[in-house]
Amino acid sequence: MAPVGIVGLGSHVPPRTMTNRDWSELVETSDEWITTKTGIKERRIAEPGTCTSDLAAEASRQAIDEAGLKPSDIDLLILATSSPDVPLSSTAGITQHKLGCDNAAAFDINAVCAGWVHALDVGSRFAGTPGYENVLVVGSEVYSRILNWEDRSTCVLFGDGAGAAVLAESVDGSGILGSWMMSDGSGSGVIEIPAGGVRTPIPSSGFSEGDQYFQMDGRAVWDFAVEAFPQAVRGVLERIGRDLSEVDLIVPHQANLRIVEAGMENLGLPMEKTFTNLQRYGNTAGASVPIALREAVDSGALEKGDLVITAAFGGGLAWGANAFVW
Repeated sequence: MAPVGIVGLGSHVPPRTMTNRDWSELVETSDEWITTKTGIKERRIAEPGTCTSDLAAEASRQAIDEAGLKPSDIDLLILATSSPDVPLSSTAGITQHKLGCDNAAAFDINAVCAGWVHALDVGSRFAGTPGYENVLVVGSEVYSRILNWEDRSTCVLFGDGAGAAVLAESVDGSGILGSWMMSDGSGSGVIEIPAGGVRTPIPSSGFSEGDQYFQMDGRAVWDFAVEAFPQAVRGVLERIGRDLSEVDLIVPHQANLRIVEAGMENLGLPMEKTFTNLQRYGNTAGASVPIALREAVDSGALEKGDLVITAAFGGGLAWGANAFVW
């Protein structure tokens, strides 16, 4: 089978910008604190009525267009999200309908912030096989709707957005070389929305106000992420038989600049070997990697033939990385 690569990219963020100063007027925080702790300066917030599927559709249209395809050419749509439009049906199916991908199968993947990296691995195994010539892999989130806007430990960290990639057979030497994934379900409570599922329905005797929102153990997340990020990078390189010295660029999950710095230090690589845009978008969860990848290409940080690693870590706990030649 011919190599499979990314033949089209797209990204979309809402127009509304919310700065650290804006947040300081709502909760007890400051621009200095947020910037020092996370590197984030601003993030995008979806307008009322804008859903995860709307952002996904916009990013997907760009990716499909760049690939030189029509929506009807897409054979499979995989959407990574942990902020779906509704608990069911799938947001992938809703997005498929909005796009007019009438010939495509569609399903969601939920690996929280590591979702798109997982979806890229799954999609690359379908792409180029009989019946799945073109695969659309999307990460889309509207975290502003699942956050407690009174919880300063989480509400200032996240933003909304979407990114998408079309996978198909590659004939120019580019292509996905491999992926590495890992999970640790013993840490499922480190990042979670405690209520709203069958364990604790809303309402129910076990429900407490606030449990319908995103919750996170910040210290535990830090301890996990600074180890998981470099482990994933090393894991995928070992799997494909390549060395750290050969890597041209690492595009990590845009969670926190300090986590990225710690991970790159662990790897023994300079920050010049990575790409970050969280300063402008905050943590867009499962959308962060494809949004950053799109901007890395647009900025010239990626060149033809570069060896690229995309890596992510998040709730589940789940983490992983992909390697490809651009």
